[in-house]
Amino acid sequence: MTDNAVARKSAIRAEVRRRRRARPQAERDAADAAIARHGLELASELRAESVALYLSTPTEPGTRGLIAALDNEGIRVLLPRPTLDGGLEWVCSGGGELMTPGLGTPEPIGAALAGDPLGDADLVFTPASAVDRHGGRLGWGGGYYDRALVGIRPVDAVAGGTEPVRAPIVTIVFDDDVLDSVPTEPHDVPIDGVLTPSGLLRFAPG
Repeated sequence: MTDNAVARKSAIRAEVRRRRRARPQAERDAADAAIARHGLELASELRAESVALYLSTPTEPGTRGLIAALDNEGIRVLLPRPTLDGGLEWVCSGGGELMTPGLGTPEPIGAALAGDPLGDADLVFTPASAVDRHGGRLGWGGGYYDRALVGIRPVDAVAGGTEPVRAPIVTIVFDDDVLDSVPTEPHDVPIDGVLTPSGLLRFAPG
């Protein structure tokens, strides 16, 4: 990655942090409710039985309303927890939460699920600092989701198709976090859509 790309990533993250910290609480509350509504609509459309989500930080678009809505519909919700080797393990929602030492991010309480729970999910929601209109996603620099998304395996073809498909990857951000472009690298997994308080924006394959 070039020095210019590194500098641009840092600049975007800094600007997103500034905007999010300045966002009024009333606007946050309205955004959280809209995210829950749109997210549940998408899960219902996909007839999802298992959804990977995450516990939002105080400045991110809130996900707890969406978690509760999915729980109420009997949809299994998978929540990530960082591991010592830089990966993510997954826990079913409902066990409470605590703050991750050193990272200052919330993590779920409960036993880690065995097998490949992320690979078995029907829909994967991810956080980000920003996304672009071409499926590019810019995280926060830890690389947790970059590594996890690469491991999502395709599932059997659906609707009479012949090509394997994988669960849709949809990133949750505020409307003003959707940019014309963000720096990406060749190994980055493109996202399939972005969920904002205004609704769902789908990206065409390729």
